[in-house]
Amino acid sequence: MDTTSIILAGSGIIQSLLLLLLIPSEENMNENVKKEYDGFMKLKGDSSYTQRTKELMQFIADDQFEEDIYKESRNWSYLPILKNLKETFVGFYFRKLEDLNSSNIDLDRVADIDNKIGQYIIQLMRLRKVIQPEVQISKNVHPRTNIRYLAIKAYWIDEGGRKVRKFTKSIGRAENYPGGIEDKQALIDGIGLIQPVLFETYKEIYPK
Repeated sequence: MDTTSIILAGSGIIQSLLLLLLIPSEENMNENVKKEYDGFMKLKGDSSYTQRTKELMQFIADDQFEEDIYKESRNWSYLPILKNLKETFVGFYFRKLEDLNSSNIDLDRVADIDNKIGQYIIQLMRLRKVIQPEVQISKNVHPRTNIRYLAIKAYWIDEGGRKVRKFTKSIGRAENYPGGIEDKQALIDGIGLIQPVLFETYKEIYPK
């Protein structure tokens, strides 16, 4: 099941994570994910935890990125933002209630905390879409000039945690990409154009 297909709303936010069938067991996590997961679990201190907690920590630790994502220089400014978001999310999750009450006056009910966790989940999913955009390339014809061109379309995460196709950018004349929609350079050029759009949208929603 695609993680972006789940509905994260109300009291079902954490329960819905149990439906993430592709979350690997601890034994099957790769070395880097396991290291991050173990670090998160240490932050729980003396608090108790359940299988649900373990699955949430695995979800936060495992971005399911392709290996090349970490090598791309275009992502080097985004990855520290991802790291900070994860640490903030986990820190919030394991904080004591009295600490939350003293610093967040809007978190005075269980529902408020549940909704805050849901907001963190959606923010994390969105940032992952910035770092590894999910895209489609299409061939189009300009209605006025009849010039054939390639365009890239990127997906986003809506407020319900669903994946939606939201952004489109023109890449260039189709004749410049002999491989058509499968042209590797078209994909590279397209991501170079669409990724800043995704990040600008992310920053508008999360300015801090």
